[in-house]
Amino acid sequence: MSNPIRQHYIPRSYLKNFATTGKKNKQFVDVYQIENEVILGQVSTKDICVQKNLYTIPSEMIEAKYALEKHYAENVDGEYSKIYNLLIDKSVLEVSPEQKVQVLYVCLSLYFRTPRILNLQKDFNKKIFERAAMLADNDGEVKLTFGEEETISFHINDIDKVRKGYDEKARIKFLIQHLEQWGDFVRFKYDCTINVIEIKDSDAPIITCDNPISIRHFETNQFNGLYDPKAVITMPLDSRRYLEIHPNDLANGQTRINRLIHDKDFAFTTNAVTHQNAMSYLIANKGDIDKHLKIQREYEEDENAEKFVEKAKFKAEQMTLLTAVIENEGLRSKECVSKIKDLLKHPHFQDDEQIIRLKKLLIALRAWE
Repeated sequence: MSNPIRQHYIPRSYLKNFATTGKKNKQFVDVYQIENEVILGQVSTKDICVQKNLYTIPSEMIEAKYALEKHYAENVDGEYSKIYNLLIDKSVLEVSPEQKVQVLYVCLSLYFRTPRILNLQKDFNKKIFERAAMLADNDGEVKLTFGEEETISFHINDIDKVRKGYDEKARIKFLIQHLEQWGDFVRFKYDCTINVIEIKDSDAPIITCDNPISIRHFETNQFNGLYDPKAVITMPLDSRRYLEIHPNDLANGQTRINRLIHDKDFAFTTNAVTHQNAMSYLIANKGDIDKHLKIQREYEEDENAEKFVEKAKFKAEQMTLLTAVIENEGLRSKECVSKIKDLLKHPHFQDDEQIIRLKKLLIALRAWE
C-alpha cells in the first residue's frame, strides 16, 4: 500500500455495514453532527472518522513511519469483513479459541485506536497554555509548570509552537499506551461470553458513531474503569445487529456465540448508549438517523418514559443471568427450566419470542416439567 497520510480511526470496512452503495461501489452514510444538531445526508465513508497522521511514527525511515497504520490496514481493517461475516452467520454457534481471540482483537481495536483520550489531553494542553499566556512578564517571557515536575519557559511569540510540541508528545504517548492496553485487554476479556443481538422490529434501526465501543457497568451503566469485572461491552454491527460481550464475572471461557432477538425497546436503549458515547457525530444508514431521533423523542415525551428504560435494563440483566445458567448448569437443567418459568410469569417476558422458543425447545427435549 502507498504511504497513507489520511488515516481512519474507524475502518471503512466497519462503516460500510451502515452504508448505502452508490456509483463505482462507493459507500455513503448519513452523519449527525451532535454539536450543531445537523444531519448530513449521504457522506462518503472516505471522509469521516479520518485524521491526518494520527498513527504516523516519527522516523526518517518510511517503512517505520507508517508501520502502525499499515498494521491496522492489514490486521484489523482487512480482517474486519471476515469477523463481521462470522458474527452475523446464524449457523455459527461455536468458534475456535483462535477465532475468539481474533473477534476480540479486531472489534476491541475500535475502542483503543480512537483519539478520544488524545483529544482530551490536547484540550487540556490548550487550556493550560491559554492560562499561561496571561502570565507573561513585561518582556513576554512565560514560565509554566507542566505536569507535576516539569517547568518550562518560553517567549509568548512561541506559545503555539511549544503547545504543538506537547500535543505531539501526547500523540506519541497515545500510540504507545493504546497498543499496550489493547493487547492486555484482549487477554483479560478472553473468558467472556459473546452475544450477537438482532432487533426484530424493522422500524427501529441500530445506529453507530465515531466511538462505537461502549464499556459500562452491568447495573449502573457507568464507566467504572477498563478492568471492571462487571462491565458489559457493546458494539453496533449493522442496522439490525449489535455485539455484546458479557462481564467477566458472568463468563466461563466458552467459545459459543449466543444469538438473541430483542425488540424496539432494546434498540432505543443501545442507540441511547451509542449517542452518549459519541465524540462528535452519529453514523447510520440512509434515513436511519431520522428514525432514531423520532424514536428518541417518542420515548422522552411519554410521561412514562422511565418504564421503557427500566424494562430494557431488566430484560438485559435477566437474559444475561439466564445465559449464565445455561452455560454453567446446562440447557436441560432444573435450574434453567425454573429460570425460564419465572421469566414467563413476568409481564416483560410473557410475549418474548426467544423465551417462548426456549420453552418449546425444552418441551421437545422432554426437559420441561
